[in-house]
Amino acid sequence: MTRLNFESLKSWKRLACLIAVIGTLQMIVLTLIAMILYTDGYSFSDHYFSHLGLTHTPNGSNNTICQILFVIALVGAAISLIPFWIVITTIFSDLEGIKYLSYFGSILGLLSSPFLIGVAIFPGDTYGALHSMSARNFFLLFAVAILVYSIAIFFNKDYQNIYAIVGIIFSVIIVLFIFRFFSAINPIMQKTIIYCFCLWGAFQITKIWKVVGT
Repeated sequence: MTRLNFESLKSWKRLACLIAVIGTLQMIVLTLIAMILYTDGYSFSDHYFSHLGLTHTPNGSNNTICQILFVIALVGAAISLIPFWIVITTIFSDLEGIKYLSYFGSILGLLSSPFLIGVAIFPGDTYGALHSMSARNFFLLFAVAILVYSIAIFFNKDYQNIYAIVGIIFSVIIVLFIFRFFSAINPIMQKTIIYCFCLWGAFQITKIWKVVGT
């Protein structure tokens, strides 16, 4: 990104990018803090992210502090992604036909945000069905959104095709995760996918920032 200053933020597109970056960073930081504070000791290989949002740990310990951090982290991320899905369409706005594909991808992305909020506000130990449904729909919608944008990237000469290929492979991995193809290492795969979500978004934000600055 170019140097951040007041003049940069006069563009609503760059402001949208900044909001998305802040939302992503606060999610990463707060969930890491929650892992450190997790009463029974958080295992990166055995526990899911959702364990941070339980009202009580599997051993029965109170989990209020971690739950609050988890809710703030995910709700903040979900809200911050809304302007991101809107602004990313502008990269494809000059490409007839492809711009409608980007609109579809962003609609899917926007629809994923309420489900991410659902993951946060419906603890897995008290609202198991709603929590699982929210998580499944979030991952699925986000995966298809990335897939749609990967197809759009193939037709955008400003992108290298490698980014489309990586996006398609990533989408397939997410779908396999949803259907528990990686059941033996699912907790690790879940975190890997979430951090890859952040990396994919970071690349797109960097692209938007550069395009706006030209």
